[in-house]
Amino acid sequence: MADQRFVVDQKGGLASAEGASSLAGRSGYFRLQPTSPDWIVLVRSPAQGGVIEKKPRVVLAGDCGSFALQDLIAFLGQARWTGVLRLSAPCHERLLTLKEGEVRSAASDSVSDRIGEVMVRLGFVTRPQLEQVLSDAPPSRVGKAMVERGYLKAHDLYRCLQEQITEIFHGMMLAKDGTFLLIDQELDEKALVHNLSLSMQGLLMDSIRKIDELAQFRKRIPHGKLFVIRKKPSDGKLEPEEDQLLAAVDGTRTVIELGQQAKVSEFEATRIIYRLLEGHYVQVSQTSAAVVAAPVSVSPQPSAPRPAAPAAVAAPPQPLPPAPDPMAQVPWSAPPAIDERKVLHVFNFIFREVRDEVARRGQLEMFLASANAALRGSGVSTSRVLNGLSFLADGSLDETQVLAQYQALKAEGAMGSEPLMSLKQALSDVMFFLLFQAGELLESRADEELARRVKELLSTIDMK
Repeated sequence: MADQRFVVDQKGGLASAEGASSLAGRSGYFRLQPTSPDWIVLVRSPAQGGVIEKKPRVVLAGDCGSFALQDLIAFLGQARWTGVLRLSAPCHERLLTLKEGEVRSAASDSVSDRIGEVMVRLGFVTRPQLEQVLSDAPPSRVGKAMVERGYLKAHDLYRCLQEQITEIFHGMMLAKDGTFLLIDQELDEKALVHNLSLSMQGLLMDSIRKIDELAQFRKRIPHGKLFVIRKKPSDGKLEPEEDQLLAAVDGTRTVIELGQQAKVSEFEATRIIYRLLEGHYVQVSQTSAAVVAAPVSVSPQPSAPRPAAPAAVAAPPQPLPPAPDPMAQVPWSAPPAIDERKVLHVFNFIFREVRDEVARRGQLEMFLASANAALRGSGVSTSRVLNGLSFLADGSLDETQVLAQYQALKAEGAMGSEPLMSLKQALSDVMFFLLFQAGELLESRADEELARRVKELLSTIDMK
């Protein structure tokens, strides 16, 4: 969206800073409305009405200091709105690109929001690796360059991109100053660097949860540069993520550094350490511990060696069964009613379409291995309905296992108030991850054709 700049002089005069003004066709009498210092609203009097057909166009503007942006975000998600939400704050500008109420991309002019910085914060790459890649590749290709050089796996890049969008979204929710613009414009799918789609409702709920929880955490952990010192070893009562982080505590690492080692965000590291503080497993300090604590047991009697705390070791890739006969492809036939069986049937057909497109490029083995690693490590979705699943040789998920887990979780009430929508969201996360992976391997024409077929298939289970 092209911006024309204007200057307001000390006497209140308004003039274009670039010569010709786009206000030439807006002659008439306008009233100046009282607003925050960052923007000016002129309203024609009397009003003439009418709608400008040219896009992009601003359809809503507001003051972040007086209007809760969370309410607008929730409305945009429910209304399945398409366009751009731009936030201009005193120190930065951030924007979200939306497609039918889902977040497709996010951008920011803040250095800390750059994808390379997110990779470093999460511990997937080092600062020297990032600087080396940036010296050879433009910022827009940092992710692909990291994967090509072997510094980062494709499913880890996907996780970093998700975290980048989440952080930009969260930063917008925290804005207490500045202005926002809602811009009506069509989404250019070809301009998107990666195939991503995140639930607006999910991002909003996660951001609200972070705001509430972080206020509680900050009472005991004021910032992420505090050192963490172990007080007692694991006693078998901790969750795996707590055990993993406690094993890395040696008194010389800060909250941020422990998060990088565990490859989680600063917020997640703070949350885990807070729970360890509550259980008296650790303490935090402004200074690093000079000496690592001695072993707990001092008995002269021989004792059984204490088992080491579990480390985050990736499960070895499962051997791939031979590829099925392409002629034996399951034919497309959608059940008539939209229920969990049809939803799963449609998504499995999409998964097979993606698999077959990659297979035609001769890169199936790497594709499936990476997809299965991400699925096992919850790098695609945190939904429990996907626990223990792996992609079959034809690219689909075991329908019997998925439906059994869905019914069990639904009976427990673990699928929420709209279990079918929760199932669809989990499978959508898997789909967009596969499309993201495929987009890294396919030529642009093949990628666009695949996206077109996927869109047609999704239309058969539209739950508007």
